[in-house]
Amino acid sequence: MPTATIDSKGTQFFYTDSGPVPGSSDYTTLVIYHGSAFTGDTFHKLLPLGAKDNVRLVILNRRDYAGSSKYTDAELDDLNAARKTALERIALDVANFLVWFVDTQHPPPASADGKTGGLALMGWSLGNATPLALFAHPEVVPKETYAKLEPYVRLLILYDPPFLTFGHDQPPDVYSPFTDPAFKTPQEIFDNFQYWVSGYYDHPDLGSRTVRGMDFSKRGKDASAGHFTPKEMAKNYDGLAAARTEAPMIFNMKNVLRQQAQRALFDEEMARTILPRTKVVHQYCTRTNWFCAYGFIETERQYKEQLAQGKKVRPIAFQEIKEANHFVHWDDPERFWKATAEAIHGNVH
Repeated sequence: MPTATIDSKGTQFFYTDSGPVPGSSDYTTLVIYHGSAFTGDTFHKLLPLGAKDNVRLVILNRRDYAGSSKYTDAELDDLNAARKTALERIALDVANFLVWFVDTQHPPPASADGKTGGLALMGWSLGNATPLALFAHPEVVPKETYAKLEPYVRLLILYDPPFLTFGHDQPPDVYSPFTDPAFKTPQEIFDNFQYWVSGYYDHPDLGSRTVRGMDFSKRGKDASAGHFTPKEMAKNYDGLAAARTEAPMIFNMKNVLRQQAQRALFDEEMARTILPRTKVVHQYCTRTNWFCAYGFIETERQYKEQLAQGKKVRPIAFQEIKEANHFVHWDDPERFWKATAEAIHGNVH
C-alpha cells in the first residue's frame, strides 16, 4: 500500500499513482483530493485515461480515511472548535505532500506557457477546502516551501464544490441533509447524505444564475450511490471518517472557511505572491445537488464583482459539464476526463 511520510511527525498519506507517462518529459501531474465520506477510490476509473492526454494521476486519501494518518484528539478538538489552526494544518499537509512528491518522484516542472508539465491540484466537493488551503495560509507555510513549489503548481481545479467550501450563506427555508430531523447522529446523517449528494437534480433556471427555480428535492433521481455494489461501497465510502472530520467543517467552520476562500481566491496580495502562476478552473455540473449548484452561482457572482471593481484577483474560468451530477467521474468517467483534460491543457476560458 503506497504511502508518503511527509513530515518529522510521521504524518502519512495513502495515495494511488498512475505513474509517469511513458516517453514524455512534459506530462502534467494531477493530484486529486476526494470529498466528504467518499474516498479517493471513487476516482480510480480515471487512472487509465490520463496517459493519452499526457497526464499522470495521483489520488490521495485525506486524513482519517483508509491508509492515511488519523487526526489526534487535539487536532479533532481544533476542528470541532472551528480554530483556524485546523485549516492551517491542512495547508501544511498539502504543501508537505507536494514537496515530498517533487523531491521523490521528480515530475516535470510547468512549461513557460503554463499548458504542460507541472502540478494541477483538484478538489472534489467539500474536499476542495483541502487544496484551497495551500493558497491561503502563508503565515504557516514557509516561504522556502512556496519557492520550491512555484515552478510546479500551475492550476487549481475546483470540481463541483458546495457553497460550504467558500463559507457562503445558505439560502433560507431550503432542504439540507445535515439538518433533516429524521436523522439524529452524524453516522445517520452521512448515511442519508450518500444518496442525497449523488442524485440527479433538475435546475431548469440555472442559466439565470439565481436560486429561483432550483431543485431542492429531499432526494434526487437515480442516485449514483444506489448502484454501488456492497464491495464498491466498502472501498468507496467511509461514513465514520466523515462524521469525525467533515461534520465539524459543515456545522462549525463557516466563518474560517469563508476567510480561507476569500484569501485564496480574492485577495490581491495573495494572488500576486502565493504561487502566482496558478489559475483556477471551477467545474460545475448542471444536474448536481443544490449545494454545489449554488456554490457555483455565488462564487461566479463574487468573482465578477471583484473584476468589476478592478481588482487583480486569481483568474477563474467556469467550466460547465452538461447533464452531469456530482458523481460524473464515477458514472461517466470518459466525459468527466474529457472536460478535465481541457482544463489541464488551458482550453477553458
